[in-house]
Amino acid sequence: MSITEQQKAIIKSTVPILKENGKEITSMFYKQMFENHPELLDIFNQTNQKIGTQPLALANTIYFAAENIDNLQILMPQIKLIAHKHRALTIQPEHYPIVGKYLLLAIKQFLGDKSTQDILDAWAAAYNIIANIFIDIEKQLYDELGPNEEDKGFVPLTIVKKEVIAHESIVALTLERPQNGKMFKFHVGQYLTIRIRKDGNFHNRHYSLTRPFDGKSYSIAVKIENMNEIKGIVSNEIINNYNIGDTILASFPAGTFQLVENGKHHLFIGGGVGITVLSSMIHELNKQGKSNDAILIHCVPSEEYAAFNAELKSILPEGQYQLFCKDQRLGKDDLEKVLKADTQVYICGSVPFMDRIESLLVECGHPSSQIHIEAFQPTLSVIKGAVNDEAETKVL
Repeated sequence: MSITEQQKAIIKSTVPILKENGKEITSMFYKQMFENHPELLDIFNQTNQKIGTQPLALANTIYFAAENIDNLQILMPQIKLIAHKHRALTIQPEHYPIVGKYLLLAIKQFLGDKSTQDILDAWAAAYNIIANIFIDIEKQLYDELGPNEEDKGFVPLTIVKKEVIAHESIVALTLERPQNGKMFKFHVGQYLTIRIRKDGNFHNRHYSLTRPFDGKSYSIAVKIENMNEIKGIVSNEIINNYNIGDTILASFPAGTFQLVENGKHHLFIGGGVGITVLSSMIHELNKQGKSNDAILIHCVPSEEYAAFNAELKSILPEGQYQLFCKDQRLGKDDLEKVLKADTQVYICGSVPFMDRIESLLVECGHPSSQIHIEAFQPTLSVIKGAVNDEAETKVL
């Protein structure tokens, strides 16, 4: 697939339309696509659809890619991050033409009388280029799982341990494959994607792995959500209806968040349940005999909400586990005390939390290349002001 210089010019001239109206266009796209292909409801996150973050993420992804159509290489970190999520959700090459068809239809309908065949052809060419990049990367990710097709989808795992921790706010699960089936190695920072069936559809959610791989099991932690909040569908179903001995569907680990290789100093900053992914990284450094190089700052309402508190205290040297509770607001001075010029900083928590910590780090003059962020929600909404809406998502 190729795109002409004239088509590139058309794309760039029409990008402002998506910038201003992207969420509206992509909401139209999702509505029509799901009406005609309801089977795709099992793949796309229905919670994020309903609270609006999925259309927003798609709009920003397309906007960002279109704006950089001359040099998509600079987007490879974001593209790889999304490709990992696609593999985890079992998105296949045949899904891309469907998405392209209804995306172009939504653009055409939104533009109305201003729509021309040249505009639609230009956007089709751009979409095909982007789609083929994703397809190629995702093929590599599927190939890494070997020749067994079963391993490339959702497989049943058995819950061998389930316990409530952190002031009854989090449930920790340990999962194994029945009959000693093959489990795939992962790097710390990755996540497991869990699938449950409810109200006639599958629902999927990513959960950070909380321990380095032990060769036979995966450990995750599930936050107990408010029963009235739509975002708690998968989590509450796991907590209320899955017990030790039950099987649950999962796809094998994915994700690009990871420790910086050869990093000399590591600062981990977690907000609430954001400690889950950071816990695995600290355990990995401990296995490597490098716990002296790690500092953890964990922000929680009160100490009883600090998941993995005792074990992380036992791993980290005195003074390198710092707990900030509700009445102790983390500030610039606190960060300056622990930052070194070569410190790699890893942040995970709610979007407002991560935004605030990132702003403090910028105030400290810390290089953005040494700030690594893991988000819970759809990616590529990092482009502030890209869509005429308040972004609720964050990207690495």
